[in-house]
This record gives sequence, C-alpha cells and structure tokens, in this order.
Amino acid sequence: MSAPLLPSAADTAAARDAVRQAAARRPGRPAEQVVRVQIGRLEVTAGGTPQGGGRARPREGERPRTTVSLADYLARGRE
Repeated sequence: MSAPLLPSAADTAAARDAVRQAAARRPGRPAEQVVRVQIGRLEVTAGGTPQGGGRARPREGERPRTTVSLADYLARGRE
C-alpha cells in the first residue's frame, strides 16, 4: 500500500485563486425580506355529527374525560 499523493503547494494556491475568482463573479445576495404575519381573528364552527359516527357518550357513573381550555393549553407552553 503506497502513501496517498498530496497536491503541491502550487496546485493548492491555484485552486484557492480559482475559488476566489468564481466567488467574485457571483452576483451579490439580495437583502433579506422580512414578512410579519398576525392572525387577528380565528373563526371555528362545528359541523353536524356524521351518521353513526361521533364520540360515544360516557355511561352513567363513568367520569368524562378532562378537557383543557385554549388559554390553559397556551399557558403551558410558556412554563
């Protein structure tokens, strides 16, 4: 097994110069554009229950599942 061939200093310098020249020919980057989005109002409506579908009601004596309000859910993210 022989040692890998390494480029000469002249080859390395020539490659470096070629990269610099190519970079100089590239057009400059345009300024970044900032887009701000704000949702002022979100409307949600409930549709009818599909035939034979929907959630089953809890049986009498059975504890219903707990729910979390939107405000409580969003407050958790800040904790």
